[in-house]
Amino acid sequence: MGAIQIQKLRPDAGAIGRTSVSFPSMGTSTTSQFIKQKLDDLAAPTPSFSGIRIAAKGLDEELYDALAAFKIRTAAVAMHLDRDWRAKLFGQLDSLLALSDWQVEDAAPTIESYSTFLRMLTLLRPQRRPGLGATFDGRLIATWTVGDDRLTIECLPKDVVRWQLSATIDGERERAAGETPLPRLAAVLRPYDPGRWFQNANHLPTG
Repeated sequence: MGAIQIQKLRPDAGAIGRTSVSFPSMGTSTTSQFIKQKLDDLAAPTPSFSGIRIAAKGLDEELYDALAAFKIRTAAVAMHLDRDWRAKLFGQLDSLLALSDWQVEDAAPTIESYSTFLRMLTLLRPQRRPGLGATFDGRLIATWTVGDDRLTIECLPKDVVRWQLSATIDGERERAAGETPLPRLAAVLRPYDPGRWFQNANHLPTG
């Protein structure tokens, strides 16, 4: 009798896989039925093994669905992102949402958080792309680092951001943090010379 096989099903070469379990075919004899029952018992959820596998499958699908939703939502603001900038953003998302980089207990970033992130890009219009990360509870994080100067923005739902920065201003090291409605973010950051983070590199178009 063959062993249980774990199969990876991938819609395309760049997509996140989904896991399924296949069993060898069974006969109708008493012995075969006994073996089948034992296999069914092994496949039943248990705290030590099967629960983890099922949770991992759920995360796999959650990450795949999040990636697709993010790319669809990006298409809605495609006029604000040139093709190269958009393609590299998609590459960052592919890397961020790779299943191998996630813990089972962590949630995928939500579409509400990603929508705030996209609107932030269209308002700030940074020339430099941020690094991307995520919190364990599903919020997208954008980070700009230049030398020792660092700006981190956590994108909350409903156009609210939580930010913190560390920068040298007039020879003095300064740190600041706050939670701000997205429309006010540019004004709140202005005293800290945000161009140090946003300028240079590939730029967003003016259209």
